[in-house]
Amino acid sequence: MVTKRELSKWDRLALLGLFPLFAARLLVFFAIRRSPALHWRQRLALSFLQAQRATFPPHYLRWLIRRTTTSEAIVGYSVKQGIPHKSVTLDAATTAYGDIQGGIPAPTIHFLTPTSVKDDGGGTTLFYFHGGGFVNPLRGPAHMPFIMRCAAACGAKQAVVLEYCLAPEHPYPAQLVQCIAALRYLLDETGRRPDELVLAGDSAGGQLIGALLAHLVQPSPYAAPVKLDGKFRAALFVSPFVRLPPTTGDYDSYETNRKKDYIDRPQVDEFMGAFKGRNDEIWTNLCHGKGSDDVWKQVFARGPQGLVRKKMIIVGTAEILLDCCRVFAETHVRAETVVANRDTDCREFKGKDTVLVECEGEVHVQVALDSAVGYQKGTMERAIMSWLAGL
Repeated sequence: MVTKRELSKWDRLALLGLFPLFAARLLVFFAIRRSPALHWRQRLALSFLQAQRATFPPHYLRWLIRRTTTSEAIVGYSVKQGIPHKSVTLDAATTAYGDIQGGIPAPTIHFLTPTSVKDDGGGTTLFYFHGGGFVNPLRGPAHMPFIMRCAAACGAKQAVVLEYCLAPEHPYPAQLVQCIAALRYLLDETGRRPDELVLAGDSAGGQLIGALLAHLVQPSPYAAPVKLDGKFRAALFVSPFVRLPPTTGDYDSYETNRKKDYIDRPQVDEFMGAFKGRNDEIWTNLCHGKGSDDVWKQVFARGPQGLVRKKMIIVGTAEILLDCCRVFAETHVRAETVVANRDTDCREFKGKDTVLVECEGEVHVQVALDSAVGYQKGTMERAIMSWLAGL
């Protein structure tokens, strides 16, 4: 669900003229920005995004990224890889509630069956929420291989990907309402049980997992409550966006990792300006929204009271969201912290119930960059796959 906008002839010419500068910056960044923690292919992907951000104005980048919709990316990948795929667009009534009736489009849910699975009935389902700052669609080469590897690692018979609408055309709470509608569909219409569902998401998608869990405990005014009969099997937060940016930079990693990551504070501010989340609401500001302490105590309670059996929050030590993720994981999820690097034997993550993994030298959603360049030996990748295999 994305609005495609065409560039004028003059904009296209101006954009074309920037490509030599982009190529030069890519070479320079790759040559001078070295990190012993990263493989050369990881550095290449990072340099590409850093050069892209440094060269192209935001409206050009938005146009470049939005040329392929989430649906087109998923279908294209599925056809190319021979993966059985079907999609369901929910009825408009699923997103109508209270004062927002008719204002939020119904979401589309994509169902993908790994080629090794002969029947999609029962068993584990990976329910994935893609990132993109709430403004960008799923990126096929970056997201799809990773999603299918996650599904294989946890033995899922099906991967389900939510295609949610994007800001600024559809700001908050549109994405939250669509997530709730999609979960309700999986539970009520497909017969999935909570203990069959592995929730997973990156960046903004990680925020949506948190918002969804918060709604189950403290229903938002934008959607009807959902009755959950049991616990989710697991929740995987990959570089989650868990806090709206403060008006002052009280999180050091925004500054200390500014030149290491490929996103920075101005870009986050741009995304959040389009998203229009509310700083006092738990469904957007997971760390400090109103009632956050009580909500997360219920969501992540030990024993039979909690909503999720196993939890992993994973983040790179070179990303600007590092401190936010630490606060969420340590204060609210009460996770054990493990620092991992290229030499770590990631089999240690198998069987861990609640863990924060800090991946040395890696950046925001490093696994997406790695997927785009076909690299599967990164720290974040290995830790995630090992943990999922132990569910």
